[in-house]
Amino acid sequence: MLDHLGLTAAIGWQAQEFEKRTGIRCQVSFAPEDITLDPDLTTSLFRIFQETLTNISRHAEASRVSASLKATGRKIRLTVKDNGKGITREQMTKPNSFGLIGIRERAEYWGGEVTIKGKPGEGTTVSVVIPLLKKGEPS
Repeated sequence: MLDHLGLTAAIGWQAQEFEKRTGIRCQVSFAPEDITLDPDLTTSLFRIFQETLTNISRHAEASRVSASLKATGRKIRLTVKDNGKGITREQMTKPNSFGLIGIRERAEYWGGEVTIKGKPGEGTTVSVVIPLLKKGEPS
């Protein structure tokens, strides 16, 4: 599906499936509506999105998720926010937090950064920013 329909359609579909499976309302937005990237980067962003949803369903005790994917000429930002119990600093740094480790590794592979913020009782926000370099541009 990712290869045929593109990143935004695949994320939209995944959000709908997540909502059906978990009962957690999931709203997504895109700017622009259709984003075309390197196929490997597309896969990485989709997998990061899937992992954030997995973490939310397993740990957050959330009732709502909002996600946005925004591309500018120089970067792409994926932000996923839930209204759950919030992640603690200890949880973020646990050596066996394989989902978070995977998110960070995927982003870092592309020269990106991951920010995770949580407040007790107010939810968690995961933000991934990856630079978009044009061919021939210095990195």
